[in-house]
Amino acid sequence: MAATISMGQYLFRRIQSIGVDHILGVPGDFNLHLLDELFKIPELKWLGTCNELNGAYAADGYARIKGTPIALVTTYAVGELSAMNGVAGAYAEHAGMIHIVGMPARAMQKARPMIHHTMEPNMDQDIYIGMSAPIRRTYTKLSNPATMAQEIDRVIEEGVKSRLPVFIYVPLDIVGIPLDATRLQTPLNTTVTNANKEQEDEIVNTTLKLIKASSNPAILADVLTIRHGGRDLTRRLVSATHFPSYSTPLSKGVIDESSPNYNGCYNGEVSFPGCAEALESSDLIVNIGPLLSDSNTGGFSRHIDDNQLVLLGHDHCQVHEKKYDGVHFLPVLKRIVEALEKEPAEYRIPRTDVFTKVETPVLNDSKSGAITQSYIWQRIGRFLKPNDIILAESGTAQFGVSDATFPSNTSYITQIFWSSIGYTVGACLGALVAASEMKNPGRVILIVGDGSLQMTAQEIGSYIRFGFTPIIFVINNNGYSIERAINGEKQTYNDISMLWDHQKMLEFFGARKDTGIDSRSVACKTVEELEAVFQDESFAAAKSIQVCEIFMDQFDYPWRLNAQLVIGRAKLRQAIQSYKE
Repeated sequence: MAATISMGQYLFRRIQSIGVDHILGVPGDFNLHLLDELFKIPELKWLGTCNELNGAYAADGYARIKGTPIALVTTYAVGELSAMNGVAGAYAEHAGMIHIVGMPARAMQKARPMIHHTMEPNMDQDIYIGMSAPIRRTYTKLSNPATMAQEIDRVIEEGVKSRLPVFIYVPLDIVGIPLDATRLQTPLNTTVTNANKEQEDEIVNTTLKLIKASSNPAILADVLTIRHGGRDLTRRLVSATHFPSYSTPLSKGVIDESSPNYNGCYNGEVSFPGCAEALESSDLIVNIGPLLSDSNTGGFSRHIDDNQLVLLGHDHCQVHEKKYDGVHFLPVLKRIVEALEKEPAEYRIPRTDVFTKVETPVLNDSKSGAITQSYIWQRIGRFLKPNDIILAESGTAQFGVSDATFPSNTSYITQIFWSSIGYTVGACLGALVAASEMKNPGRVILIVGDGSLQMTAQEIGSYIRFGFTPIIFVINNNGYSIERAINGEKQTYNDISMLWDHQKMLEFFGARKDTGIDSRSVACKTVEELEAVFQDESFAAAKSIQVCEIFMDQFDYPWRLNAQLVIGRAKLRQAIQSYKE
């Protein structure tokens, strides 16, 4: 190995070392020299996205599937700010990324000329760094050659451990500065540990005692279980204990839903009959990786008391009423699982007691007629196969997919907390990239509404450009149906252009005869038409990119959306009344 390596190559080599094969982004004049260094590393591939927002969405989607942050490269100001909404969503839902921003040269920053991408004379060019402060874990602005390598390592390590976005700002003139190449021989430290071992011991020992003493225990695994790398440990916990186990709307797939121990998707009062009652009557609930947002708790209708609860979170743990700030659940869960596996008889596991299995009701078994919300989601669930990756867009889809039962090893992406319309079209690109790196044998299936699609449709061109073959279900319900359900059902602000021809979309984006790229587009207005598509083996094989456009009534809403709105409106009335008093 050479004694030195350019800063640019050092940066990308470090990113490659955490298991990344691709770099996402958009070129701009302040990052072009940095990208030249990337192209000197044959093991890494550049994937240019149509815009920076979609690039951030793609980075988010990649992290959710791979469990590793990918790098997003943008340019100063216009690029980094365009990405900001996507970065914020990744921060909110713990889908980290390494956002690399190419900046003007250090001398230019010091002189403060009125160059392009600045906003006024004598502007401090660090102003945009401050704008990203609330949506990042940490950052570095590289300027001192003596500390550049150390700072790169620190920020990447923190990004991997925290599962939150981190920023690396790279002035144009430092890209070629030589750094010590021998540092690359020392692996980055990305292992999550807890500094306070006494607190960790107390949480582990108390939880094991509660498990041993419990008569009606349960496991509730939420989405941060997946984000922080705890899915496999949680599945081992379920396998060792046989406790009834539950997911949430954001964490579907964390528990194998074909397992006899899976007992439903818990969403407070917005759960299937019997699900909430079964969980909430448990004397011990091991709640792993909670994200307690409105739509992930049935409009804050979760009824779990502290005296039932062992909460294992990413920034604190709690046993009954005792809270342990700064303790990460991952080492705690690992120790609990290992103890249970080592001495199952000591903890009376696996439990042979028969718990009441919550049966999933069939909402609509129509064989003909119009396609409805009550029919479509469970039917899509039956279309899924093991190892599939499914993305459900913000809107009716994310409320509907909770009705579906997933086959084993299904990975699920939705953004029910941040809920940025159009997110999944970009995130799907990241999921496709991650799936290709992991050699995932399943399909990638995108469900997106017609309104959301108009936000980010251009990234479908990237699927085609890079040879990906997802199945795309476009829900054509004439506008923003989720907004209609919330307010202004017939107001024109919830309308969109209905002049788009989704059947010609793939052709426009490049999948057509003259390019030699196969595609297929179908439109379904009845159950019979849709059933024919679902039963078509060539469609199910997903060997080429495909669109299935599903027409539904614009005033038809999923029952979960309606139920949560009822709860939300009641809470709003109470809050208004309380404020007046």
